[in-house]
Amino acid sequence: MYETQAKMATLSYHNKRVLVVDDQRPFLILLRGIMNNLGATSVVVVQNGESAVAACRQEKFDIIISDLHLGSDKKNGYQLLEELRVRKLIKSTTIYMMVSADSDRPMVLGSIEKQPDGYIIKPFSQSQLHSRLSRAYHKRHTLKDVYQKVMDGENVAAIEECRKLIRSGNRYSKYCLSILLDLLWRENRNEEALQLLNSISDAKPLPWVNIALARTHLYLGNIPDAMLLASRVAAQKLYAVEGLDIMAQCRVKRNELDDALKTIQAALNIAPFSLTRQFLGCEIARLAGDFELAKNCCQAILEQSKKSVHRSVTHLCNYVRSILDAAEQAEDKKLRNRYHQEAMLVLQRNRNDELLSRTRESFDYNIFEDLVGARINLIDGKLLEAKRTLNATQFELRSRFEEYPMALAPDSLTLMTDLGEFEDANRLLSELKSSNLPVDPNLQYLIGNIERRQTEVRENYNKHNRAGISQYAEGQYEAAYQSFLQAQELAPMNTGVALNLLQCLLKLMEKMTKPDQQLLMKCRQTYRMVDGMRLPESHQSKFDSIKENVKSYLEHR
Repeated sequence: MYETQAKMATLSYHNKRVLVVDDQRPFLILLRGIMNNLGATSVVVVQNGESAVAACRQEKFDIIISDLHLGSDKKNGYQLLEELRVRKLIKSTTIYMMVSADSDRPMVLGSIEKQPDGYIIKPFSQSQLHSRLSRAYHKRHTLKDVYQKVMDGENVAAIEECRKLIRSGNRYSKYCLSILLDLLWRENRNEEALQLLNSISDAKPLPWVNIALARTHLYLGNIPDAMLLASRVAAQKLYAVEGLDIMAQCRVKRNELDDALKTIQAALNIAPFSLTRQFLGCEIARLAGDFELAKNCCQAILEQSKKSVHRSVTHLCNYVRSILDAAEQAEDKKLRNRYHQEAMLVLQRNRNDELLSRTRESFDYNIFEDLVGARINLIDGKLLEAKRTLNATQFELRSRFEEYPMALAPDSLTLMTDLGEFEDANRLLSELKSSNLPVDPNLQYLIGNIERRQTEVRENYNKHNRAGISQYAEGQYEAAYQSFLQAQELAPMNTGVALNLLQCLLKLMEKMTKPDQQLLMKCRQTYRMVDGMRLPESHQSKFDSIKENVKSYLEHR
């Protein structure tokens, strides 16, 4: 039945609405003429991706022919395709044909990964374009029910439709199989995917079958099988980059981080124009301790996402954070300062970026700059300056935003954790976990890493602080003082333990006819940590109760 429909489906242009997208006006005119010659009477021409999106908001086109390159610093052809699909601005039957004079391998691979209906290299003839469009039309017409269900998010129904098409033995069975596998992976039905692939009885499995098997074994945790199959594919030309991606993930699972790093770098060299691959590269680089590569991946994510449907201030924040992470790990002071300057330069260059003016995300650039400055102070050992900035920014964020801005959370959490404000960090982590705000892989990693770091330190901190509180209650002030000092070593700027120390110091100095100079110095340092800060009500009340006594020691002794 499906095969009969495919044969009956003939591409006629006279009733088709066509959109042509190219930044070169002469080629726009040429393509419009070609489409008119083929019989199309409704042909809209635009010169950039944004205009194409606007046109698709006005009407649904049957055919879209887009150049890959649509101007420097503009949305390119495959970013346009992705945005139209994500925003559902095209029909399930719309043909999207990619055109380019560029046969550069990374760009072509970047386009193919987005799966346009066809790809044609300039120059081409009218008959060549018609042939490509006809093939794409026949496929779209035959598989329209599958495409529609996928577009509607009806994955289970789409799976059944794919199975039906495959059983019918139509000419697109192989393509249907790839759609079916993708749907099974999405639904976490990996055992079914494996059974399906094992049922393919080719004596010599094709590369795409091997890569699908490798991916399925990876999802199932069968790392040796996934690695063997992926390495076979990576040794060939076709699908080599997908094989490298899977090999890199397998090596991470086997804790072979140096090899995983080399493998993902090879994949990025072949096909860098993939956000998914750049995120994977960033993740592996961090695990392997290569913060320079992590920084480069974050920069690529920012640049590739700016003109795409994935644009977000989060990517800018992640890029700046990656520079600070590299600075934090740098042992050489000159290198560390160079990273600090780089971070500030990126902030300066992007202050007036279109990304910020167009965002609908909860965000404040001035606060972000303050948090970056606080992190630089923290890295440089200027803890009090970092603490004062953190304190000021948190009150401003709480007063201005109903929901904590996700893009600013990692910087605040890093500062809270490194300064020892565990109570504030826990509260913020709980808020983020219960919110519905989107979290990209970078943010997910950063927040998870902060949570792990905090958990490790907080347990010891709580042990010493609780011991000090118990000893203080029993009148063992010297022992309490030592316990609070141990707690403060783990949480150097924690307000709670600072107040506990001040209380304890007062008790110790009350028993002395002449206060110890070291205790006075410690008292002065601790007082400076708290004085002038905007404190939570419970902390403020405690500070108010001891403030005058502390000042009297510091002023008159």
